[in-house]
Amino acid sequence: MESTTLPFGISLNKLPRDSRSETYLSVKKETTLLEDLNQALAAETLAAFRYLYLSKIASGINSPPLARMFEKMAEGEWQHAGVFMERIIQLGGVPVSKPTEMEKKSFHPYTEPPRRGNDLKAMIKDSLKLERSAVEFYQRLATKTRDSDLITYKIALDAMVDEAGEEQKLAALLD
Repeated sequence: MESTTLPFGISLNKLPRDSRSETYLSVKKETTLLEDLNQALAAETLAAFRYLYLSKIASGINSPPLARMFEKMAEGEWQHAGVFMERIIQLGGVPVSKPTEMEKKSFHPYTEPPRRGNDLKAMIKDSLKLERSAVEFYQRLATKTRDSDLITYKIALDAMVDEAGEEQKLAALLD
């Protein structure tokens, strides 16, 4: 099936010749800025909880430095959540506030953290996936807002830089 993308996320698709109509329109719904900001708020809140949890269950001879790192990361995620919440309100939106909604709205699917506190490698690998997902999301948000909303653009860039730094620290632990 051939496809041509038109402005505003509209795709024009050609169907096989034996179908009744040769073309049809398909609309790929683009998320609004407030939806994107709520996705970021939800993901940052869940990440903050996850890192705080990991900081408390980490155990074993090598765990104290990693537990401190996770605790510091949790603080950074809470700060990001606060910034996104404030921006949503500034734009006249309503921040996501129900924990059950956060899991649904997050840009990264919530997976249960490792239960065994002594599996530090699993904790690091799990966290690395989350950080990489965040970097990708904030890159897209920055691109989306670069020419239309400089405040959100800067917020997305700042968050992306923070997440990329955390990603590098976690990746270095696996080397």
